[in-house]
Amino acid sequence: MLIQITGIITALMAIRALLAQGRAERLLYLNAMGFGVSAMIALYIKTPFGAVLAAVYFVASTLTSNAIAHALDRVGEEIVIED
Repeated sequence: MLIQITGIITALMAIRALLAQGRAERLLYLNAMGFGVSAMIALYIKTPFGAVLAAVYFVASTLTSNAIAHALDRVGEEIVIED
């Protein structure tokens, strides 16, 4: 039951990420999706290895979203339009 609830919440975050207007809002929803997927991994694989796998996925997805946010921030600062 918990896996289904987590899956529904993750799907809602995916829909909200598609409908979000701002870049920061999209990244927030993508990070929440990462939390949901790691929770589903931990709930589905009911062994200590499942917990390790969920933790590794969580850390990797967080690092990835932070790297994307940093790169997008740098690109936004570098683009200068002169009239």
